[in-house]
Amino acid sequence: MNKRQLGLTALALTVAVATAGMIVAHLLPASDRIRPVAESTPSATAPPTAAESGAPTSTARIDETVPPAPERPQADPAPDTDTEVGPRTSTEVLPPGQVDVTLPPSKPRSALVSLPLPPTVNSLGDVVDGFPTDVMPGIPNSLVGNSSVATQGDRLQSAFKARTTLGTDDVLAFYRHHFAPLGLLETPVTTTERGTTLSFARDDDSVTLSVTAVAGGSSYVLFGVFTAQG
Repeated sequence: MNKRQLGLTALALTVAVATAGMIVAHLLPASDRIRPVAESTPSATAPPTAAESGAPTSTARIDETVPPAPERPQADPAPDTDTEVGPRTSTEVLPPGQVDVTLPPSKPRSALVSLPLPPTVNSLGDVVDGFPTDVMPGIPNSLVGNSSVATQGDRLQSAFKARTTLGTDDVLAFYRHHFAPLGLLETPVTTTERGTTLSFARDDDSVTLSVTAVAGGSSYVLFGVFTAQG
C-alpha cells in the first residue's frame, strides 16, 4: 500500500478506538467512572473537615445571641430654669447683712419732766423748789451760785450754776455718765479759751453744760429746756 492508503487506515483505527471508549464509559456504573482531576484531587491549602479528619463532631448549636448590655442608671434631669419658682419658705438662707428679725415694740420712755410744772422762781446760793434735780443734779459737795426755773404752758426752763473742786475733765465725765441712761445723746464738743461746752438732746428736750477751769477746781453751768408730759 502506498502512503495515502496507510494514512486513511490509521485514521480509521483512531476513530474506532475513540468510539469504543465512549461506549464503555457509558456502560460503567457512576461510582466507577473516573472523576475530573479538579474534583478528585484535594486542595493543598484547604484544611480537612471534621468528617475527613475523623474528629468527633458536635450536634449542639452555639447560641450566637448577644446578651443585652445592662442599663445605666439615668441621672436626674437638670432643673428647668425657665419654670416659675414656687413661693419662698422660711428655710431660705438670707444674703449676708440681712437678718429677718421682728423686734418687739419698744416701751415708751418716761418723760424727763412731768406736769404740773412749778411756778417761775430763782434763788441765790440754793436750789429752788421745783428744780428738775433728777435730770440736772449738781455734783456732790458743789458750792451753789444760783438756780432758777421758768415755765410757760408745758415748757420748762431751768438753770444751775456752781463750783466744784473737780477738774474740768472730771466734771464732763460725771455728766456724760449721768445723761446717757436718760437717752440724752451728746453732740460734738465745743471748746473755747474760756472752757468746754457739751450739748445733750432727746426729742424736744435738751441740756447744755459749760465747764471752765478756776482756781482750786472748776465752775460749771447747766441749762435745760424740757417739754412736760402728764
